Amino acid sequence: MKKTIVIYGSTTGNTETLSKYVGEGLKASGAEVVVKNVTESGPEELKDYDVIVLGCSTWGDGELQDDFISFEKEMRKIRLNGKKGAVFGPGDSIYPQFCKAVDILEERLKSCGAEIIIDSLKIDGDIQPQLEKAEDWGKSLRKRLNE
Repeated sequence: MKKTIVIYGSTTGNTETLSKYVGEGLKASGAEVVVKNVTESGPEELKDYDVIVLGCSTWGDGELQDDFISFEKEMRKIRLNGKKGAVFGPGDSIYPQFCKAVDILEERLKSCGAEIIIDSLKIDGDIQPQLEKAEDWGKSLRKRLNE
C-alpha cells in the first residue's frame, strides 16, 4: 500500500475542507493517508511518502496562499524522484490567474522529480456544491496508482 500525504494551505478554510474530502476519496479506495496543514510540515517530510498531494488556493495576482510560500521555496532543495504527485485548489475564474497556485505547485513537484499522475483539480467558486467532486477526484487519484 502506498503511503500518501495531503498537504494543504488554507486561509479561509476552503482548501482545508477540500483536503478532507480528497483524503476521504483516497481512503475510500484503500489508501493510507495523512492530511496535514502546510504549517505543520516541511518539504523534507515529503520524502517519507510514495504519493504527494498538495492543495493550495490562489491569491492576489496568481500567488500561492501565504503559508505555502516558504514551503514551495524550500521544496527547490529536495529531490522527489520516484514519487507520484497531484495538486488541487479552489479559485475563482473571474480572475485572470484562475488557480495559478495549482499550476505553480504542479510545476514545482515536476522540477523536484515527482511524476504528476492525474490532471489537477481546480474548483471554481463556491466549494460547497463541489465537495463530492473533490472526493471523486481523490478516488480517481487512487485508481491511477493502481494502473
